[in-house]
Order: sequence, then C-alpha cells, then structure tokens
Amino acid sequence: MSNGNNRTGERRRVVITGLGVISALGMEPSELWSACQSGRSGVRAVDSSESIRALPFAAPVDAFTGKIEDFGTLSDTIKKVIRKGIKLMSREIQMAVAAAQRTLAHSGAGSDAFCSERVGVSFASDYIITTPDEILEAVRHCIRDGSFDFSQWRNEGLARMTPLWQLKFLPNMPASHICIYNQFRGHCNAMTNREASIGAVLAESLEVIASGRADVMLTGATGSRLLPFKLIHAIQMNDLASPDRVPEEASRPFDQDRSGMVLGEGAGAVLLEELDHAKLRGAKIYGEVTGAAHCMVAQPKSGSILPQGRVREALAKAITRLLERTGVRPEEIGFIDSCGLSSPALDIEEALAIRDALGDQADRLPVTGLKGHLGNPGAGSGAIELVAALCALENNALYPILNNEKDDPNCPIRPVREFGIPSGNQFLKLAFNHFGQASAILMRRYEG
Repeated sequence: MSNGNNRTGERRRVVITGLGVISALGMEPSELWSACQSGRSGVRAVDSSESIRALPFAAPVDAFTGKIEDFGTLSDTIKKVIRKGIKLMSREIQMAVAAAQRTLAHSGAGSDAFCSERVGVSFASDYIITTPDEILEAVRHCIRDGSFDFSQWRNEGLARMTPLWQLKFLPNMPASHICIYNQFRGHCNAMTNREASIGAVLAESLEVIASGRADVMLTGATGSRLLPFKLIHAIQMNDLASPDRVPEEASRPFDQDRSGMVLGEGAGAVLLEELDHAKLRGAKIYGEVTGAAHCMVAQPKSGSILPQGRVREALAKAITRLLERTGVRPEEIGFIDSCGLSSPALDIEEALAIRDALGDQADRLPVTGLKGHLGNPGAGSGAIELVAALCALENNALYPILNNEKDDPNCPIRPVREFGIPSGNQFLKLAFNHFGQASAILMRRYEG
C-alpha cells in the first residue's frame, strides 16, 4: 500500500476538479453562483392552504422531480441503469445520485478517465425516514377499535409492505448507488452527521487519497427537512423561524432580528483528485484542499435539545485542530463560510467559537453564508455551501449573507453585507449540528 507520498517524499496534494448541486437556487454551479451574485432567495412558503399556513417557511427544490432528466448529462449505459433504479430511491437518495452524476459531468471526465479500482465515494445524509404513503396500507390493516395493534403487524401489516421498501431509506444507499452505477470499486463509506456532514466525509476522502488508497474520491451530502415526518421532528425541536415574516426574509443568519431556522432540502458534491492525476488528464482545478477536521463534544443527559456551550466548544476545537495540523495561521485565511443556521442560540455559539479559535483575527475576517438564500437543507447544506464558496474563490468575490441587516452584539463577527469583497486565497468552511458535532475545512486557490 502506498504511504501517500510521491517520488520526492512529499504528501500527495488533493484538488477539487468537479462541482455539483441540487438546490433551491438551481441545479448547476453557475446557477447557484448567479443567485449569490444577484441576492436571489430560494425560500418561499411551504403551502398556501389554511391547514399548513402556520408551519415554518421552506426552500423546496421545485425543479427537481426525480425524473432521469434531472440527473444531468449521462452516457446511454448509465442513463439506463439509473432510470431503472430510481424507484428504489427516496427523494434524498435521488438528489444525492443526481448531484454526484452532475459533479462527474462537471469535472469533464470521460468514461475512460479513471481506473475503477482507484476511485471511491464517501457520501453523507440526514437520517432518512419513510414517508406516510409507503406504510399507510400496512398500518391500516393493523387498526383495531381505532388504535394501532402491534400484535397484528407481523401477519397483517408487514406482508403488505413492498419487499424492497427498506432499500429506499438506508443512509448508505447514496454511496452504494453512486459506486454501482459508475463501477467505482475503491473506498466506499456513508455517514450521518446532519449539518456537520460535509467536513467529516471530506476529511475521510482527503485521507484516503493522501494515503495512496485512491486517486479520486467523490464526496458530498444530501438532505431534506421538508418530508412529513421530518417536519414533525423539526417542529418538536422548536428552533424554527417565525411564520409572520415574508418568506424570503425569514432566514436571517447572525441578524439581531433572527427568529429561527428555515427548512429546506438539497444535495451537493465535489470531486477530489490527486494533483498529478488531475493534471495528467488536463482537468480544470477549482481549489486545493488544505485540510479538514471534525470533532464532537458529547451532550450530557440534561434533556436539552440545544446543548448550551457544546456547539461552541466542538467548533472551536475543530478549527484549532485544523490550524495546528495544517500549519495555517489565522492571518492567512481570506474569509469564513459559516454554517449560519439563523438559530437565535446557535448563531451566537458559532460566532463565539470563531473568536475562541481565531482571536482578534475575527475582527478582520469577512464571514459569509448561504442559509439566508436557501434555508437549512440538513446534511446537504454544507455541501451546497462548499460549492458556493469555491465559486466565490474562483471569482475572487464574496456574496453577502442574505437578510443580515442588523449587528447582533452577541455575535462578534464581521458579516458580509455587499457583493464583491475580495475572497483572498484561502477560506475556512464551518459546519455543525445541534448535537455538538462540528467540522472545519480549509480550501485554497490552486496556484501550481
């Protein structure tokens, strides 16, 4: 096994050669970037009916229908197998596969560009849960005297479930489908770290390539917070934006008047490639991976859904460890791409974590983020945001945090409020979830 060093003894360098998104702002990186430039929001009301009007606002991907046309440019062979497999995918898995296939197309890689044994996949998702229509008939046959009778499930309920039902909701299926359809035979793994996912899967992918176990890794994340049971869970967490605001203005990361998160859905992916491998095939390079780290601070049995202080501690540790491992100084960072949930409590924790880890450099560093544009797509959010940040790096122009208008004295950061601030040559991407899992990624401009 290779030790990850090239012939000169240096650690293998890893670059980004492909980008893909399925988002409320478009299904091409260029569409996503155009929305960032123009300040266009992908958020709207969930529904106009009286029965659902009180629910939070959301950012559904109306353009994504799950039909084969949504999966981008495909060879006839892959188009045939994906079309056949669509019925075995939940919506989150469909978006994951579509983002992955669009990433491969965006990379310009032909069918003979890669050695199958040297290509792997690390893909993340939220917890994937069934939809009511999948189980309704089975549940109906277990109702006795107006209540669900568990004793009837084995004989009356289970027999009415579609035999392959479970395959539609397993969180390892995005990675499995992507490997099978593209005949990738390298490292394959799946993670479920919710909003913190992108740093975890990218850190793993980076290490797999750097250690010599692969030359190419396709990595990303997918999520939907809009499906029925997911909506119920989100409402129970009680950290959602007020429905009294205009939908497009409801998600307000770090703004003093923020009231909570906006729910969304989507997927994103990037193609990581060993530098010499990418150069040999003449690939366009969108950035170089400096490093990635992830961390968790366990939540005690306090009964609190929002663990006070633990997000701050985990995120600060992830940033600090990343800087120590890479040797990057805070003054070398050009901007921060935040998680920016628009949560009244957790935006404060993120801002304080930035200051804990970076000290006075927090006064200088511009902080941007995308959730003002597209809400929170769960695990998919970090991957979509990473693509947007790479576009900002390529164009040397930062996009503002949409709806951030008033400084919150409890959030001691420098939010971006106008388009075009120079990006610098390196950025820090942050991601975390409510439960004390956090990740940090450093990306830099490729300069040969």
